[in-house]
Amino acid sequence: MNREEDASSESIDWDEFHPKSPYDVYTPRFRRRKEWSIILGVVLYLGVQAGAPIFLRSILTFVGVTINRVSSESPDIIMPFTLWAVIIANVVAIVLVLLVVRIYYDEPISLLGFTTKNIPKAVLYGVVGYAVTVLVITSISYPIEQRVGVDPTQQALSESAMVPHLVPLLLLSGAIIAPIAEEVVFRGYLYKAFRERFKPVYAIGLNAALFSLFHFEPRALLWLFIIGVALAYVYEKTGNLVAPITLHMLNNLVAFLLST
Repeated sequence: MNREEDASSESIDWDEFHPKSPYDVYTPRFRRRKEWSIILGVVLYLGVQAGAPIFLRSILTFVGVTINRVSSESPDIIMPFTLWAVIIANVVAIVLVLLVVRIYYDEPISLLGFTTKNIPKAVLYGVVGYAVTVLVITSISYPIEQRVGVDPTQQALSESAMVPHLVPLLLLSGAIIAPIAEEVVFRGYLYKAFRERFKPVYAIGLNAALFSLFHFEPRALLWLFIIGVALAYVYEKTGNLVAPITLHMLNNLVAFLLST
């Protein structure tokens, strides 16, 4: 082979004959963060949930406030201290996630799903998602409850809802603050971290599994997982935190009203 033939063979762009398909490699939906962003979110959330009661107890003890850990009426009644600790922990979790995203990752808050775009669509997804979730859970929850019994948290909620002065705190913590905080953490931050690495079906499953495990309620794992799937799905379809927050608030509010 002479030099002219060598030159012509070297000039051939073989990729022209074998173009790469966009489906050959998974393309992430978002710009990928650091490898350990999921671990950071988990540690942050668990740390705040564990640290808030300790911090609040220390403050109250310092100022001379006596903390009643168990109600004199029933051991199942949730005490005000516990509810305030939940509220503080969730508010701190929201603030820390916003700081991590804005300062540490140098990303706009809108990437968490804080956007005013398509709010009616997001609310609709939340309402419809809740209705579908209720139908699914209702169809499977009764036989499960017959086998394993009622979830202790639901039992405590029912007992506590009968105490008038606890009702405002229960609504504030369970139906308003907790849904917002958990959606910021689990969907806005953690789902995005999963979605950077996996296709939607895997990201939704992993996010829902983490969501159900972190509630530490073994008897409610299945229906928590189902709710987690619904929350992640409506967020995936809308990209707006209003959708899962609407679904989550409806779920907690109706559960509270049914327990009274």
